[in-house]
Amino acid sequence: MSLLEELQALAKGDIEVLGLEEHTKAGEKYIAVRFSYANQKPWDGFVPYFYRRTGLFLEDPEYIIRHLEAVHQALKKENAKKWVKTEKKLWKDKHSGKDVTKEFFDKLLNLSWNCTRSDLPTNSNWGRRIQAIKEMGYTIATDTKRYNSKLKKNTTHVILLPLERWHTTGYETIGPKLRERIIKVLGSYDAYEGKIRPSHALLPDHKFPEISWDHETRQENPDDMSDEEIRRKFQLLDNQRNLQKREACRKVLETGNLGTIFGIEYHMNGDGKWPEGVPKRGSESEEGWKLCPWYDIEAWRRSLNEFLRKNRAKKGS
Repeated sequence: MSLLEELQALAKGDIEVLGLEEHTKAGEKYIAVRFSYANQKPWDGFVPYFYRRTGLFLEDPEYIIRHLEAVHQALKKENAKKWVKTEKKLWKDKHSGKDVTKEFFDKLLNLSWNCTRSDLPTNSNWGRRIQAIKEMGYTIATDTKRYNSKLKKNTTHVILLPLERWHTTGYETIGPKLRERIIKVLGSYDAYEGKIRPSHALLPDHKFPEISWDHETRQENPDDMSDEEIRRKFQLLDNQRNLQKREACRKVLETGNLGTIFGIEYHMNGDGKWPEGVPKRGSESEEGWKLCPWYDIEAWRRSLNEFLRKNRAKKGS
């Protein structure tokens, strides 16, 4: 049975699963749904189940259904109204000066599909405005081929979901000055490739995966953080490997099996299983991640090379 068929079989009552959708450019996957309510109009939209910004990576159909049930509740008139009021106040208190982006955000607060060509404010760089709102922690789904009856053709539409902003549960921001400094301190060394590469191809990657962070784990990243702290917290990867690491870490949480690199079943310590008694989320989970090759790829490479050298020495003796 396919994932779609399983979800349709599990969905009950006011939740109708219509299909699976994907925004490949953003690396996002959605469930197309129709939510029904007793005293309000149905809501037709996309609910993300793979959304890297929030560390949302769901595969188990039962977990996805629970997620849909939570979003269904969030879109109830009274809950959505309260969320909109809270976010309007937040913008007024903390985001003054972002007038151009605020015009887009105000429009998205209708919590409905908005065509980027006919519904959003006129702006040649609307994509950057949507990106800015995402970077502030909001969940926005995208349909690149939704029919626009005004224009009589398929266009790109976006929809804002009234969900908790991701920055309250995890991600740290890295400013451009700090990014440049991290790359300099780490010598433009790509930890996955094991070689120096052009700096524009590299991203600072947190060794401790964001998917395991909670609100107490997140820390500030000041531009003047010490070189020692940079080396402790970060490694450099390109975007492709960064996404590959996220996927590997998601599987670790799901299966309890520590990841591999190049399919090499070598781990510096332990037996390749998540250590007993160590939680998978929160600051204490970092001790478990330290056993995973993806946590510090260069340390894993050095350990593997040392292991191979010792084995060769034994064979030669």
